[in-house]
Amino acid sequence: MIGTIAACITAILLTCVFGFILKMMSGIPYGMIDYVVIGIEGISVLLGAYIACVIVKSRGLIIGAVIGSVSLLILLCCGFILPENNIGLLTVIRCAVLLVCGIIGGIVGVNKKERVKIK
Repeated sequence: MIGTIAACITAILLTCVFGFILKMMSGIPYGMIDYVVIGIEGISVLLGAYIACVIVKSRGLIIGAVIGSVSLLILLCCGFILPENNIGLLTVIRCAVLLVCGIIGGIVGVNKKERVKIK
């Protein structure tokens, strides 16, 4: 739950930052925006899975995949509200990116080494 919330908050913040950058730079091609958004979603899921697995300290692969899947379902439900959205190649790419990023974030979070305290 915490990982999914962290992923959503990160996605919102990164989308706002990208929107601000896009407003300042008008030279970004329209076709590139979809891939940048998928990248932002991937980074968000990676961070959310990492945070969740650092807290839980076990089952990184499963927790990461679940966070990626839940984030994907949330995004798909929000996206299908508009009638012109349909399942296409970008949806398949988004699904793969979110699952892989969630799994990687989970594995890295579980394998995080504790800080060594020097006295």
